[in-house]
Amino acid sequence: MTLQKSIQSYASYNLWANQTLTNWVAGKPEEFLSKEVPSSFPSIAQTLSHILDTEKFWLTVLQGSTNQKWVAFSGAANEVIPCLVRQSQELCAYVESLNDTQIIEPCDLNTAWAKEQQPRYEYIQHCINHGSYHRGQVITIARNLGLTDPPTTDYAYYKRSVKQ
Repeated sequence: MTLQKSIQSYASYNLWANQTLTNWVAGKPEEFLSKEVPSSFPSIAQTLSHILDTEKFWLTVLQGSTNQKWVAFSGAANEVIPCLVRQSQELCAYVESLNDTQIIEPCDLNTAWAKEQQPRYEYIQHCINHGSYHRGQVITIARNLGLTDPPTTDYAYYKRSVKQ
């Protein structure tokens, strides 16, 4: 498998994982979205918002935007779910549009907190790993709220059970 195909597979996985998780969350009573427990982001909605904001930010970096600003989601808790899915679709479509050369091209990160250059695929991997980390937190928050039927969203499961 080429690097291009591998990164595209991760982007497809990210979309699937976010769809799977948000479909599960959407099937729960809405009050679970905003209930708080001790965590990096204290609610499911705030954690999903952070995943959304991060994907949006990294897509601007990947696309070479000179306007690399963090824009926080400001909608209602129940609005984050469709917004996150749309953002993941956009990220996946962008990654799928990249060829072998574009995948390894350097991207500039130019923010107040960091100025660096990395190959595009490393930022894509970072963005997807970041989402995986926070999807795990959503499951932990949900379990702390008494929800006991979370979906499996890891990459090996996706490759074995979904992509096969």
